[in-house]
Amino acid sequence: MRKRQIFVAAAVALFLGAPLIVRGEQEMAAGKEQEKTILDGIYLESVDLSGMTREEAAEAADRRMKEITGYQIKLWMDDQSVSVSAAELGVSGKNEETIAQAAAIGQAGNVIKRYKVKKDLEEEPIQLPLSNQVDEQAVRTALETYCSPLNREAKDYGLTRENGKFQVQNGERGVTLKLEDSVPLVADYLENQWQDGIGNVELAVEITEPRGSREELSRVKDLLGQGSTDYSSSSAARATNITNGTATLNGRVLYPGDSISVCNSMMPFTEENGYELAPSYANGTTVESFGGGICQVSTTLYLAVLRAELEVTERHNHSMIVGYVKPSMDAAIAEGSKDFQFRNNLDAPVYIEGYAAGGSLGFAIYGEEYRPENRSVTYESETLETIEPDTELTADPELGFGVTQMTQSPHTGYRAKLWKVVTEDGKEVSREEVNSSTYLMSPTKYKVGVKTDNMEASNAMYAAIASNDLNKVYEVTKQY
Repeated sequence: MRKRQIFVAAAVALFLGAPLIVRGEQEMAAGKEQEKTILDGIYLESVDLSGMTREEAAEAADRRMKEITGYQIKLWMDDQSVSVSAAELGVSGKNEETIAQAAAIGQAGNVIKRYKVKKDLEEEPIQLPLSNQVDEQAVRTALETYCSPLNREAKDYGLTRENGKFQVQNGERGVTLKLEDSVPLVADYLENQWQDGIGNVELAVEITEPRGSREELSRVKDLLGQGSTDYSSSSAARATNITNGTATLNGRVLYPGDSISVCNSMMPFTEENGYELAPSYANGTTVESFGGGICQVSTTLYLAVLRAELEVTERHNHSMIVGYVKPSMDAAIAEGSKDFQFRNNLDAPVYIEGYAAGGSLGFAIYGEEYRPENRSVTYESETLETIEPDTELTADPELGFGVTQMTQSPHTGYRAKLWKVVTEDGKEVSREEVNSSTYLMSPTKYKVGVKTDNMEASNAMYAAIASNDLNKVYEVTKQY
């Protein structure tokens, strides 16, 4: 009876312990699976994974990706390039699945099948690819940071003139990055084409060809028109403004159909741009402003443009007469209100040469002469009306009795026209009105002292001032 009890107890114990035994065997199997190493002859790209555990293979893959993302990728925009690391272009790698695939090779099947896989690897190793992933937002940021600064505008063929001879300056193509087209282009290259080492990608760009050519500019050889004025009596500040303004126009080439804004070419009229305070006209008076005197530059160029017979598209006269040209021969400019603009209406380029030195200001326009030798053009100023300046007197209680101070110089007013006169073989064949101009009269202004305790004298002086007659002021002063 006791033996039977022992047997039953043992059977129960065996039955209850069976799951523990099975689970223990499973855990041992899993541990062995985890400890399995990758077979010899298996590579992840160029990394030899032979004998590595999954964890070791993952670390090796990370090291390789770090090496790869350090390589420089040359991004090309036409003939320019900039090097950017693959990391900055958003290249990264997630190779867990590939490593799992490497670890599974030769681990399944019976002994014979596994042995065959090992022998095959000895003869022909397996190379698994690294998985490159690219963040397109990182690509976009890199292109904006490194490539957008390489954008450049086209530079037209130009001219310089030294010692009376023209030299052609080569043009340069303009290049603009096409960002939206370049982002997927770079991403595709990095994911599907790039293997290793330094990479090269041609970005999508817009090319703008320069205008002109050596052949076209060789046509510029003849003097078409010139003009000059004198500024020797100018202050140093006004002379500086004239020199600066002339320099902005000297050397300009206008191709057929081109227009130029003289005001915009010389702006901004600021101290930072080299201009100084000097007298200028504003609302019928003389004021100090940066760039004062700059209108003499536009006026002198106007004379050359007229004689070259280019098309004037905008021109304004001064509010008051100027002393360096005859009426209607001026061209005033003022930021925001007045401009001098003209257009090259010829079929060949023209070149503007300007100089300002020693009190002499001049412009010459060169191109290809198209007018017959027996033809000449001149311009005549006709004064239609002259308006003599008035006198304006203002009482000043701070000045001594009868003391006078001029506060504004007079300007005679005019109405005038400019005529274009064409002659052939010395005979006038046409006379055409170019412009009509009106110049304001500006009165002579004086302050007159009325400081006195003599009421009779004060009343007499105020009456003289009200008459705006300076002679009456002198009479009252003499009387009292």
